[in-house]
Amino acid sequence: MRFVPALVSLVVVCAACDPPPTGRAPDPAPSPTATSPTTSPASEPTASRRVRFQDFTPAELDERARKDGERFQRLVAATNRLEKQLRESKTLFDRPGEVALSADERDQALDLFADVLDHTVALDALARFHLEFWRLNLVTNPQRHAQHFDLGFAAYLEKHALALALVDLTINKPQFEKLFDEGSIEHGIPPAAYLRLKWAVVHVEDVAKTLAAHQYLKVLAPANELLKKDDRVYAFVIERLEERYGVVKNELTQKSVTLFGGNTVDIGADFAHAAWFPVQAETAEWLGDTRVLRKDSMLITLEQVRAAAAKSEPGDVIVERRNWYLSNIGLPGFWPHAALWIGSPDELAAWSKDPDLEKTFGSDFPKYLQEHHPEAWKAYIIPDAEGNPRRILEAISEGVSFNAAEESIRADYVAAMRPKLTKLEKAKAIDRAFAYAGRPYDFDFDFYTDSALVCSELVFKAYEPRQGMAGLKLDLEKMVGRMTMGPNAIVRTFDQQLGSKDEQLGFAWFLDGTEKGRDARFADADAFRASWKRPKWDIVQQ
Repeated sequence: MRFVPALVSLVVVCAACDPPPTGRAPDPAPSPTATSPTTSPASEPTASRRVRFQDFTPAELDERARKDGERFQRLVAATNRLEKQLRESKTLFDRPGEVALSADERDQALDLFADVLDHTVALDALARFHLEFWRLNLVTNPQRHAQHFDLGFAAYLEKHALALALVDLTINKPQFEKLFDEGSIEHGIPPAAYLRLKWAVVHVEDVAKTLAAHQYLKVLAPANELLKKDDRVYAFVIERLEERYGVVKNELTQKSVTLFGGNTVDIGADFAHAAWFPVQAETAEWLGDTRVLRKDSMLITLEQVRAAAAKSEPGDVIVERRNWYLSNIGLPGFWPHAALWIGSPDELAAWSKDPDLEKTFGSDFPKYLQEHHPEAWKAYIIPDAEGNPRRILEAISEGVSFNAAEESIRADYVAAMRPKLTKLEKAKAIDRAFAYAGRPYDFDFDFYTDSALVCSELVFKAYEPRQGMAGLKLDLEKMVGRMTMGPNAIVRTFDQQLGSKDEQLGFAWFLDGTEKGRDARFADADAFRASWKRPKWDIVQQ
C-alpha cells in the first residue's frame, strides 16, 4: 500500500506532542487518562492493565472504539462551540498589530486560548491511540482497521481545524502572540504554548501527510460503507472527518502564504524536535470518561487514603488531581476535580449527633436524609464492589454519584478544606447535595442551570448562600462566555483568604505527590496554598 509510509508519518506528527525523553523509565503499571472517575477496578480487572494499543484484546479494542466514538461526538460539540465563540469575538481579534489589548481583552483572549489548548490536547490523545490502527491487518480485520483509522484521523483533523481557527486570527499579531507565549498561571497556560501550537499545526510537512492520509480512505471505502450502515456513531465520525478535512486542506493550502510566511524559520529553528504541548505519550493515554484505577502507579497509597479518611469530616471540600489525566477539559488550573466528603453512614451518624441538627432535622439526621432523598440514600449506603463504604459525593461523567474514598481519592494529589461554618450549616449543605445525587454531568459547565452539574458546581451549589444559611461565597468567573468556577479557583480562594477576617475555608490535610520519588506525603497548609499556582499540564514537581 503506497499510502502507508505517509500514514506512519502522520502517526509521528500526532505523537509530536511528546516532549524530549526525560530519562525516567516508563511506569511499571498502566497510566490511562480520564475526564472523571467512576469505574471500580473490580469491574475491569483486565482492561485496567491496558495502556498500549497492542495490549488490548479485540473485544477491548471494540469497546474502546465505541466509547471513544461517543467521546469524539462530545468533543466535536465543544469545538463547534469554541469556533463559534472565536467567530463572535471579531472585535477582539480584528485589529492591527500595533493596537494593544485592554486588561479585560487580555483576560478574554487568554480564556479562549486556554480552552482551545485543553480541547486540542484531548483530541491529540484520542488521535494518538487510534492512529495505531496499522497494527490491525487490513486484509483479515478490515472493519477494526478502518474504524480505528477513522477515529484517529478524525480526531487529528478536528485538533488541527480548531487550532488553525485560533492561529488564523492571531498569527503575526504580536499583542496576541506575546500574550499567549508569556503563559498564565491563572489560566493554566505554560510559557511558549502558542509557539508550540503554531509549530504543531502550521508545519509545511503536514500538508502532504494530511493529503496522503485522506487518500487512504479510498482503500478503506468498503469497510467504511459497512461501518456507516451499521453504526450511527461511525457515520458521524466519517462525515465529520470529511468536513474537517476540507477545512484543514483549505487552511494549509489556500492560506499558506499567511500561515507559513515569516514563521516557518523561527518555528522550525526553535521547536523542530520539541513538544508543542508538554503531555507525555506513555502517561497521556485517552480513556475519556472512564477512570480505571491504577493501583500500582498512583502516587497516593491505600494506606494514605485511609489515613486521610481518618482526618476528614462530613462537609469537607475535597480537591483532587491525577497527573497526566485530561480531567475536566475547559476548566483551567492545577486542580481539576472537586468533591464533597460525606463520610460513611456510620461516621455521618456519629458526627450528626448534635442538638442543633436534632432540632432542625429531627432526632436523626441520617433518617431525615433517608426519608427526603430515598433514592440517593439507597445509593449511598451500598458498599462498593470491594466492600468499601461510600464516603464521597461527586459529579463525574456518569452523573452525581457516591463513591468510596479508596476509589475517588486514590490519586496523585488530594487535599481537604474545612468550611468555617457551623455543623448545622454543613448539614444543610449535605442535605442540598443529596438532592442533586443522580443528576447528569454538565458537559457544558453551565452554572446557571440545576438539571446537570459539573464537579465544582456541586460544591458551589451545596454551599451556596441562601435564606437561613450563610454558606460559602465562592465567586463565579466568566470563561469563554460562560459563568463558571473551577476547582482551582476554590483553592485560590483558600490561599487568598487564609488568616484574614474573610477566611471561609480552613486547612484539613494535603497529600502532595512527588513524581521523582513516585510517592506522596502529607504536606502543610503553606504547600497547599501554593498548589493552585502549579502548571496545569507541564508537571514540574520535584
